[in-house]
Amino acid sequence: MSPHPVRITKIEALALSASFDDLYDSPEDVPDWLRYPASSHLVLPRRGQYATLVKVHAEDGSVGIGECYGLPSPQVTATVVATVLAPLLIGQDALATTAVWERLYQGQAAGGHNRGFYLEALAGIDLALWDLRGKVAGLPVHRLLGGPLRERIDCYASPVALHADPADSARQALGFVEDGFKALKVKIGRGERTDRAHLTAVREAVGADVEILTDVNCAYDLDEATRVGGVLRDLGISWFEEPLQVDDLANLGELRRRTGLTVVNGETHFTRFDLRESLLNRAIDVFMPNVARCGGITEATRLAALASAFHVDIAPHGVGSGVSLCAALQLCAATPNLRTYEYNRLPNPIRERILTNPPEFKDGTLTVPQSPGLGAEIDDAVVDRYTVARF
Repeated sequence: MSPHPVRITKIEALALSASFDDLYDSPEDVPDWLRYPASSHLVLPRRGQYATLVKVHAEDGSVGIGECYGLPSPQVTATVVATVLAPLLIGQDALATTAVWERLYQGQAAGGHNRGFYLEALAGIDLALWDLRGKVAGLPVHRLLGGPLRERIDCYASPVALHADPADSARQALGFVEDGFKALKVKIGRGERTDRAHLTAVREAVGADVEILTDVNCAYDLDEATRVGGVLRDLGISWFEEPLQVDDLANLGELRRRTGLTVVNGETHFTRFDLRESLLNRAIDVFMPNVARCGGITEATRLAALASAFHVDIAPHGVGSGVSLCAALQLCAATPNLRTYEYNRLPNPIRERILTNPPEFKDGTLTVPQSPGLGAEIDDAVVDRYTVARF
């Protein structure tokens, strides 16, 4: 690592979009389960896959690449990066990741914009700085974080989407098992009877040795979640993700006590201040930060440490491009209280195609990238293909 500051000279933000329409012969051919993979999409359908890539250029010629969470519009986070954060970054030391993080966070801490799109934009900057820092040091980020604790990361396939027919849910789940997954997550949230039908079909298809996780995407109140919790217990399922609204911490804690299930939350939370309240309310067993949302690796390591003090595990949320996939694996490799990683398998060209060296999946695990930085080696031609705006 350089003993001298490495000053930031330029910031780029690229909004990437891969429309589902392009995957099929016509927009009418896009299946409902892809438009509406979860109960939370019934209001705002999924139109495609999105991400905002951030490039941080330093005076020594090094470039770090990061990612901001792109849903529902990558142009939003790209604009925040270019118009709000970039002026605060020029001339700062690219290697001083904590100092830069605090500068950016304090830029809006008193302005009320310290979550949401702002934190997602900050996350993209932070990931790019860690990538640059690793490249300058000639080390993968997990080494800079004190790892590795593990070189392959246990993961599960996500999601078995909201199919209309339980047989289709079973068919998709079985496909994941045939691909080598030992665990998979099923989207539920359509009432006790419908959830039971789909989960029963999946259990019968994959057998008793495959772990089934569930994701409600906030569809229930406490009483209905309690009833569906009984369905999960009947089928030998423990993972109960976002069963209630994410801020309903008192009732999440009550649901834990009523059901004895593993209550999971956190993909839409951002900082340790959000997590603190969940821990104090004894509301969760597992926290799911997304490194492209929660403020990047700098804040994710704080989240993991805080969670460990309450004997809570983390299981990073896995929606994003190939860049955030590599970043999450770096975090997973160096985090003691890791439970598992969500390997999203919805069709996503900007996850599968922008990397020249995608992590290997084998026997239910993903390899941790070993190249310097995040280990995400980018195919610029593919990035250009999906770039819809540049800042």
